Amino acid sequence: MGSDLNILFAVSELAGIVKTGGLADVAGALGPWMRKLGNDVRVIMPAYRQALEALTTDVAGAGEVCLGSQGKMGFAIRQGTFEGVPVYLIEHNHYFDRSGLYTHEGEGFGDNTERFAFFCKAALQVCRILSFKPDIIHGHDWQSALLPYYLKTHESGNAFFADTRTVLTIHNGAYQQHTDRALLDVLGIDHHWYTPDFFEDHGHINLLKGGIAFADKITTVSPRYAEELQTDLGSHGLAYIIGRRKQDFSGILNGCDYQQWNPGTDALLPANYSLHDLSGKAVCKQALQEQLQLPVSTDKPLYGLVSRLAGQKGFTYLIPALWQFLQDDVQVVLQGAGERTIAAELSRLVSAFPDKCRFVKAYDNRLAHLIEAGSDFFLMPSLFEPCGLNQMYSMKYGTLPIVRAVGGLVDTVKGYNSAGGEATGFMFDSADSDALLHCLNQTNVVYQDGQLMSRLVVNAMNESFTWEQSALDYLEVYRSAS
Repeated sequence: MGSDLNILFAVSELAGIVKTGGLADVAGALGPWMRKLGNDVRVIMPAYRQALEALTTDVAGAGEVCLGSQGKMGFAIRQGTFEGVPVYLIEHNHYFDRSGLYTHEGEGFGDNTERFAFFCKAALQVCRILSFKPDIIHGHDWQSALLPYYLKTHESGNAFFADTRTVLTIHNGAYQQHTDRALLDVLGIDHHWYTPDFFEDHGHINLLKGGIAFADKITTVSPRYAEELQTDLGSHGLAYIIGRRKQDFSGILNGCDYQQWNPGTDALLPANYSLHDLSGKAVCKQALQEQLQLPVSTDKPLYGLVSRLAGQKGFTYLIPALWQFLQDDVQVVLQGAGERTIAAELSRLVSAFPDKCRFVKAYDNRLAHLIEAGSDFFLMPSLFEPCGLNQMYSMKYGTLPIVRAVGGLVDTVKGYNSAGGEATGFMFDSADSDALLHCLNQTNVVYQDGQLMSRLVVNAMNESFTWEQSALDYLEVYRSAS
């Protein structure tokens, strides 16, 4: 396999077009970088209603695939360009013309398995129809996990794909898509492969597990998360199947989009600032306090959070810790949407501490940027975190992250206790409120020491996590797959 590769990114979302999480950021950043490095990169994804609204496209062809007893179903290929990369949208209204990507009002669509099996089969058809012969098909998460299987079984005798290899990236191992074994024939999974070494998982089909078994190479989004996925505690049940593929498994740290997240150029801020002139950060803090009607003060440390409201993010021990911590002279600003029970508990915090705490029950991008810039510390106490991006944003904004010692948080943040003078944030180990409260109290002490606080802010702002390095690391994986 040479240095200039034909690469197909098979993704379920793409930052700048449609996004629900970090998968979209990876897909949106890696493609342009692979192109800059001299590769022919194409992206393929479903033609969601939102995608068709966001991207100008033309019809480039049509095809059809068969899903078992459901028979043949047609699709159109719509082609556009994003950041210089060709993007193909698979248009099939029954499966993709919906209000959401995967869910409606918080509930997953009942036919998600069939929807993305259709997508995977159509992706291979598109390659043939458009005469694009990929060296690498790079799939992401369970939504494209059937691609390696289809390539190695359904297309095993097809000379067109004789030199094509697959890479599957696990962005979050907790989402695997378990589905009823009655769908084996619809999905085109031969009963020979319905065993614990491949697709079978406690009497169900596990799409991600099957993808791991059939992909030529498997990656995840940080070195530490790669280690965790090989343990019983941190693998979400995948330790056995990943252990069997250990030689083909690696962790590559995500990069950060500093074009979007740079306090020196951020157009969403009331004032810009840099490492050499931090005066704008104080302006942002005052603007955040004023916008959310908190007392304006430079003496009080301000703690920010922007997060999905989900158990993964550590709310079970963050909320009890905040009940204690808000007794002190501090301010806390929380923004997020998700589980109603978590939202209700955060609202109770605001009621109990009306002069210290605010909760915005929604995601607002402008406010998210202001929280990153106007806060002194950023809360990210995740139960698990495959990579995480907000800790990278926070450090560049001179906002010290408070993280638990898991996943990509370990790979990016240097904790105050262990790193000493090189610290870029604060880290705690145990998933409990006492450990987090101890860490929070430590940050308050550091804040009162202006010289020490300034040194940590400088350390943090000097950190850099580039997508260029991630792209180079992925290229090594691609070449090793040959």
